Amino acid sequence: MATSRRSGHSRETPFRSFRDGLPDLSRYDLLLAAIPLVFAVVLAVHAALGVPFRAAVATGALFSAVVVFDALFFNPPTGPDRPE
Repeated sequence: MATSRRSGHSRETPFRSFRDGLPDLSRYDLLLAAIPLVFAVVLAVHAALGVPFRAAVATGALFSAVVVFDALFFNPPTGPDRPE
């Protein structure tokens, strides 16, 4: 079976084209995504290791509160500069 090369074939990896299709995520988008991710991780730990449910949820709430506190008070969002 003969194969042929296509002219103009791009040598880009599929990961580069996948990454180019994603929107630019800000720090705050990632922090918002981290909150449910933290709960998913602690609930997986609860299921896998038998950690008590209340302890797992309390740990998730504590880590999520730290994320929110960081986003609101340590690194608050800033708006565009407005002329006075």
